[in-house]
Amino acid sequence: MNYVRDVVEKAGCLLKEINLQHDFGHDATMMLVVDGEVRPREVAVQIKSGVSYISRTTCRLPATASHIHFWAEHDLVTLGVVYDPAENLAWWIDLQTAARQFRVANTKVGATFNFEKRLWNRFDQSDFSSILVPTLLGEAPNVSLERLSTWVMDADIETHDLGVRTIRSRYYREAAAWDCLIKAFKSRPANQLTLNLPIALAKLLGHDDIGYYSNEIPNDIRASAIAEVLTFDVDEIAKLISMLPDDEDFQRPSVSYSLMPLFGQSSESARVLSAIRDSDKFAPSVRQVARGLFEWCQRDPIRWRFWRRDSGKIL
Repeated sequence: MNYVRDVVEKAGCLLKEINLQHDFGHDATMMLVVDGEVRPREVAVQIKSGVSYISRTTCRLPATASHIHFWAEHDLVTLGVVYDPAENLAWWIDLQTAARQFRVANTKVGATFNFEKRLWNRFDQSDFSSILVPTLLGEAPNVSLERLSTWVMDADIETHDLGVRTIRSRYYREAAAWDCLIKAFKSRPANQLTLNLPIALAKLLGHDDIGYYSNEIPNDIRASAIAEVLTFDVDEIAKLISMLPDDEDFQRPSVSYSLMPLFGQSSESARVLSAIRDSDKFAPSVRQVARGLFEWCQRDPIRWRFWRRDSGKIL
């Protein structure tokens, strides 16, 4: 409790400890304060401490069925904080979300919530202000682009996705941000990517349904990033197809439709799609989608040209 209080109060926020005789699933609540302004957001905290709750890479937080029901149904978001006295560090988990997800398949039973020590869930003074408070307020973490780039390339898929979303939100005006996202898409296998990355690239190219970056990005930076995306060839487009939700068509407002600027981006699209269709290097499901896109390209060339981004048509 003393460690948590120290972190919270040094960040300018307020911590209210709950009397032990009234403690049922919440040890304290905290009021968020940003730049001296109290925000209308209160968050509950459940704290565990000691070596029995910690390993080198993970934390564990046991809960009864009653606790899980309490956290899932409570009006306040509940954070679980596990403190390691040996390291004088703590890590956090969103217990409300974890409890709700657990109850989808499990009712009236207890559980131990195991969670990893990730690059973004450390409960300390620096990350409390720059990561946790913005997250609780529904805002993007306020961390450096250099640090986010390590998140994007991390093996943990949740860390990767948070890095992508934060870069897309905070740093889309910078060339290094697009270099990072494009490099990640090209170098990582499909199962180590989330759809938030190609959606960012589709917005870069321009899409009326999901928004687009136009005058928000300096022209030279946007033009350079677009030129790099336009070099995507057979392997990149096949990877993108493999990431699409199963059995989803290309009608609006589907994810697949949102990514159409990437499929129809250039005069080379028909060649790329036919190459994927005809290659046994790719899974049958990927080849089938490529076949359907190729047939659309041939059947309706006027509509298909709407997605061209190599002919000066950049939204």
